[in-house]
Amino acid sequence: MKIQIESLGLPTLSKLIGKKLQLEMPDGTVADIVSYIVNRKGRPAGKILLDQSGHLDLAIQVMINDEGFLPRSEYSQRVLKDGDSVKFMLLVGGG
Repeated sequence: MKIQIESLGLPTLSKLIGKKLQLEMPDGTVADIVSYIVNRKGRPAGKILLDQSGHLDLAIQVMINDEGFLPRSEYSQRVLKDGDSVKFMLLVGGG
């Protein structure tokens, strides 16, 4: 299946994989995409995407097909389909 990956507000990730990337991979979940990127791009990708316990860093949010942020509990459950768009975004706060 082909999945469109976007990196928004994460300049170090964009520099590593590009702002937009199309991945061709077998069936998978959001967690599988994170693993795929880290395995393919190595330690630099792990430092950008993962926290010390090996999970997606809490400062990064994921959106699929502009449906809103995906709850973290669904990263390993949400099965992606051919043509899906997955956006990795930096969570920002302020006031």
